[in-house]
Amino acid sequence: MSGFTWRTADSLPTASEVAWLWEGYIAAGTVSVLGGPAGAGKSTLTAALEVAVAAGVEFLEAPTLQGEVWHLDFDTDPRLQGPWYTKCAAGLGVGAEALGRIRYLEPSNPSQGLDLDRLAELEGLVRISPPALLVIDAWTSAFFYADSKKAEHVAEVMGRLRQIAALGPAVLLLDHTPKPVQGLTVLERGVAGSYYKLGGARSAYLLQRVAPKLTGGLDVLRLDCLKNNLAAIGEPLGIARHFERDSLRFEITDLPEEEAAHAPALTRALRAVREVLGEGPLLRGELIRKVAERANVSERTIAEALRRLRAAGEVEARESSGRGSPALYALHFAANAQKADEHRTDLVQTPLHTPVQLALNQPDPDPTPDLEPEAEEEWVTDL
Repeated sequence: MSGFTWRTADSLPTASEVAWLWEGYIAAGTVSVLGGPAGAGKSTLTAALEVAVAAGVEFLEAPTLQGEVWHLDFDTDPRLQGPWYTKCAAGLGVGAEALGRIRYLEPSNPSQGLDLDRLAELEGLVRISPPALLVIDAWTSAFFYADSKKAEHVAEVMGRLRQIAALGPAVLLLDHTPKPVQGLTVLERGVAGSYYKLGGARSAYLLQRVAPKLTGGLDVLRLDCLKNNLAAIGEPLGIARHFERDSLRFEITDLPEEEAAHAPALTRALRAVREVLGEGPLLRGELIRKVAERANVSERTIAEALRRLRAAGEVEARESSGRGSPALYALHFAANAQKADEHRTDLVQTPLHTPVQLALNQPDPDPTPDLEPEAEEEWVTDL
């Protein structure tokens, strides 16, 4: 078949050699996601990483690959983002010449978003001169036309980002997290539409601020690894953030005991339910068995996870065709994707060419109540 390249297994690489942009965290040629609530510190941490890559110096005790950085910003005013680069350069002890390797791309019409035409334009620029790191800030504002709960929307965007990453750069996508709801924490909620976004990324991280009452008033961030296909998933990383008059410095620090503990059983169960149902709907008994194996948790904990996910609108139970019509559990996002097919609004029939086309071809509104979006002012002040 002309659409495939055939190779036998004995001709494939026998060892994995990863070209790290930021060793152990972000690999070159891959898509990574950094999520977090407004004000968690994504903008400042990312600015420091960009400066470290531009200068080719270590960041948080891990080597970086030196190269050009592109920062495509749909979320922040350059008057707010600009000063962080100077402060981070001072905090890292590097000269101003590093800032000359960071190209800040501000869209001429931010309200258009990063639609597929602009993605094609971006891909063309990368083909000509690929940067080492491409930062897109952020999903909410760049891809506002793509519904994070609909597989076909997210899959197309992530697929295009992977095409760009395949040309060489590490693509880092910043994302906002939904607010805690129905007793679920930020970590348990993950990034909005997490299954489909994380499925398209090689690595994904969640950044949160640690409560100052637990740190004696120090400014400490917690970085959790949600996914890493190329390295071991380590314990949460504590990051101290030091603001000084003309510099901003980050260093690894210990997390308070309450924060450093392993993910509780309920958190593991919530993640496992999402992962298992991401592979398709299951009857309750089979779902519990698979989640128990994957997360090493009790049936009681799994039942509580299912209760919370159903209350939050992420999981639904519907009648199956089996004997006695037992409940069949499915991700609510996946159910909506099936509904889209029934309304003939699937990916092939309504590609995301423009936000206007997408709006005109939307199926019936999702009956699941959406979380209240963060106010734009909160995004702008995301430090």
